[in-house]
Amino acid sequence: MESHAVLVLGMHRCGTSALTRCLGFLGADLGSELVEPAGDNPTGFWEDIRFLAINQRLTDLLGEEGDRWWEHSVPPEIPLSSPGVRSLMSEAVEEIRGRFAASAWWSFKDPRTLRAFPFWEEALVQAGVQIMEVIVVRHPLACAQSLLRRNDIPEERSVLLWAGQYLAHWPRVAARPFVAVDYDRVLEEPKRELRRLSDRLGLPWREAAAEEARRFLRADLRHTRFAAEDLKHRPDISPLVVETFEALEDLCVDRDLQSASARMVSLHAEFSRAIPVLRALDSEIARTVRRSHELSALQREVSALRKRMEASRTWQFLLRLQGMERAARGLRKRLLGSRADGSE
Repeated sequence: MESHAVLVLGMHRCGTSALTRCLGFLGADLGSELVEPAGDNPTGFWEDIRFLAINQRLTDLLGEEGDRWWEHSVPPEIPLSSPGVRSLMSEAVEEIRGRFAASAWWSFKDPRTLRAFPFWEEALVQAGVQIMEVIVVRHPLACAQSLLRRNDIPEERSVLLWAGQYLAHWPRVAARPFVAVDYDRVLEEPKRELRRLSDRLGLPWREAAAEEARRFLRADLRHTRFAAEDLKHRPDISPLVVETFEALEDLCVDRDLQSASARMVSLHAEFSRAIPVLRALDSEIARTVRRSHELSALQREVSALRKRMEASRTWQFLLRLQGMERAARGLRKRLLGSRADGSE
């Protein structure tokens, strides 16, 4: 039996979790070891714990900064031939074969996967799995608002992160069968979009999937809604961001697919030319963040020392001395005042 892996690719806070769950409604195996829901994603992340751990270890191998890896505008280069990466890839291949070889259709999601696409593409090829992709798109301003609330990332940075996430490996991503999906359109018309997913991927249709998705996709999953025109009235936002969103939206509605794909390739080339500048920006931001962390650490240290000092006997003695000094000054003033009155 041929095994098909559907990779759910997209930027943070752009609906990848919801789309992964919808693929489950269509019959894709999502695995049995999933990350628990959390406050910032109460309906679930639908991320496989083991694949998540491999992505985290890949992040560590590449020298990225822990959970802040995705806040860099430019994804790291992945040395596929290095011993550490080769060893991790062997582990990934073993996980894929051991857990999903018997599944005709299965899916996994982690926003890191789009940035680490060369690694996972090679692992899936070695495992003998057919690769399909679902590229989840959300308006960059909606993504930016969500990141501002959750991570306190300014809008001007978020929209660049959004564009870089899609453009960095675009030619490689687009070389595989894919379907682009707009998150807002899924919330509005789940049956239509799931049917489109099923048809484009070749995933067998389940009639119950539409109703299951409708119940799952709660109205409160979308806190903001923007139109394409909102970007055109923002001269402070890079044309690279605006044009990337326009091209992706064309792909999401199957409008002139060849032209939209060619436009994305052109935008990828433009992004690649900007990489030296973006890397310099990343370095400056990283320095600022480090200094901010160092300052916060010093402030915490000063606060702790002050608390210990205030709790010490010496400090209590000094406080009593200060009180006695104030009392003595007050008494002296009163005595001087009474003498002045007596001399009159």
